[in-house]
Amino acid sequence: MKISKGNISPKNYYVLAEVTELEAVKNNIYQGNQQLATKTNIEYYYGKALKLGPTALDKEQCPELKENDNIIFSQFAGFATATQDSFCKAIRGSDIVAIVTSNFDNMTEKTIKPTGERILVKIIGENLIQGGIYDDTANDPRETVTQKGEVISCAKNADKYPKGTIVAFEPYCGNLIVNENNLKLKTVHSFDILYTIEK
Repeated sequence: MKISKGNISPKNYYVLAEVTELEAVKNNIYQGNQQLATKTNIEYYYGKALKLGPTALDKEQCPELKENDNIIFSQFAGFATATQDSFCKAIRGSDIVAIVTSNFDNMTEKTIKPTGERILVKIIGENLIQGGIYDDTANDPRETVTQKGEVISCAKNADKYPKGTIVAFEPYCGNLIVNENNLKLKTVHSFDILYTIEK
């Protein structure tokens, strides 16, 4: 039986997400064969929320989601469905970590909106790569060091922190969705915030 994205109807809290593919040619430069789009090329897919199950907008799922929203979600979330016209996944609403209000090529801090109870933060104060050399001298390997971020925005159901607030959280929580040398953006559940720091 041939399956197309048009004749799939997600149930319960599932969302039919069409996974975006990276361009094979960008700015007249060949990027290699098309590959499924992920900013880190490891953890996250970009996609479009094609259809929503009847409870996908529940508070515990993704209440801010609308059909045809651009979304970011874990590539390990949900279940793959190969259709004759695209590659789709059936994912839970809660698997969506951010909605993007622009094209994926033009994402900025202003166009990435955290979902559910998440907060979007810009990672700060880490030993980021400087001049191509990674500096790890500040961390004591015997201690787990908290990670710090500057609040960019808060989802509707998250604890509210004013933009610019410095928050601390354990380094392994959250979702690193932009991972570049000079910019690291993460969505973190508000209940994972350990403390705030006054400037």
